[in-house]
Amino acid sequence: MEELFTGAGIALSRAQLDRFWAFHLLIEKHNDELDLTRIRRFDDIVIKHFIDCIHVTALCELAGPLVDIGTGAGFPGIPLKIVRPELEIVLADTRSKRTDFLALVVAELGLEGVHIYPHKVTDLSFFEANGVITRALESADDTLNRVHHFLPKCGRVYLMKGGEAGDDLRAISAENRRRYATVMDRTYELPNTDHQRRLIVFEKIDSARTATYRILRDENESVGTVVTSPDNKSFKEMKRLTAIEGIRKQRRLIVSGPRQVVEFSRSFPELTQGVVIGDGLVETDDEIMRLVRAHAESRTLWLLKKSLFNELDGFNTGRPLLVAALPDIPAWDGTLAPGCSLVLPFQDPVNAGSAIRSAAAFGVARIIVLKECAHSFHPRAVRSSGGAVFHAPLAAGPSLAEFAAIVRESRLPVVSLDAAGTPIDEFSFPVSFLLVPGMEGPGLPDDLKRDAVSIPIARDVESLNAAVAASIALFAWKTRQGKA
Repeated sequence: MEELFTGAGIALSRAQLDRFWAFHLLIEKHNDELDLTRIRRFDDIVIKHFIDCIHVTALCELAGPLVDIGTGAGFPGIPLKIVRPELEIVLADTRSKRTDFLALVVAELGLEGVHIYPHKVTDLSFFEANGVITRALESADDTLNRVHHFLPKCGRVYLMKGGEAGDDLRAISAENRRRYATVMDRTYELPNTDHQRRLIVFEKIDSARTATYRILRDENESVGTVVTSPDNKSFKEMKRLTAIEGIRKQRRLIVSGPRQVVEFSRSFPELTQGVVIGDGLVETDDEIMRLVRAHAESRTLWLLKKSLFNELDGFNTGRPLLVAALPDIPAWDGTLAPGCSLVLPFQDPVNAGSAIRSAAAFGVARIIVLKECAHSFHPRAVRSSGGAVFHAPLAAGPSLAEFAAIVRESRLPVVSLDAAGTPIDEFSFPVSFLLVPGMEGPGLPDDLKRDAVSIPIARDVESLNAAVAASIALFAWKTRQGKA
């Protein structure tokens, strides 16, 4: 074996030669039983399998991680791994006997960074790979179609072909000619032989990637934990999180919307408990795909029947949902923070979320959420806040009546919003104060209206939306603060 490698101009270490020899012995031992290869002569196995595979490394650099599609008995993946031990490789093949053989080879040869994918590579397959290599017999166009959805921009496809591949290349579709550039097309002979070979390398020139998640016939082969029954315990618990009672009882919430899901998972990884996706989801966002894969690996991904997913997806996003523990909201200590502190009594979660978003945008020091206020992490509050609620300086306050008593006793400066107050363009805001907009409908107690401001509106309009009024007042305070 060493003479054949040396004759081909390939110098291997003793450890590499030992691995090739052990690989050869395993092929020889199991070939009759598993039909691993029709090439049986010793010289032919070394030349047409081992040397043919590793000769590619003399012609070009290989991008890893690398997926070997239709690897069969491990060609070219195993030989490439022996000579390029730093290369991470995925061996993909559909035949269970051969994947069992591959697992035996990996174990016997002590190869690290080799993963076996015992399935056909389809639109449901997804790999974090920068390259694909294959000696399979399908057309170049079919291979380019097969791998486009998971390869990143500049990812490469290495096709090891026979000497004649002209018709195959001419058959490449116009779409694939737009999606890939040919960076190498080289015909060569294997050293010291007359075996004609051709290496064709394509590079992906667009950045589109797509992951598709489906409930498969064998649910154990699906990504994540499959849920198809409304009686499933996990689903029933998640369903309760669509109402405020369930959020308060379980101390958990569902985050929806791709931006909010990503932002929450980044900001509160310790609170993130799992991801929920619906059957048939087609995802194109790289960060969302990474999040889904991470939760699939940690067994905290639920793949729901579409009708069940729709019951949780209250805003019809069609995108992954995040299940998480509620962030802690510290209690208000009854003191005054520098600048403006917004006091929220809003019972409508949309108003509460909108006001939190404005408060965060204008840089308030603290947002005191009164007991009457809708829960800050109600799904509608989270959505209307645009995710600002996850970073806002929230504090859990007392009831409105208790708040009024604290203000009286501590003589804290309060600025309230009331139609009978001083027009806002004539009002001078204190250096530090509590801004208290009126509750929808009943408004505020009289003792909180001592220093009130009003926002002029047309006479035929009864009042402004509570969150809009709070936002206008915050804007007025912020702009005057900048001029002070």
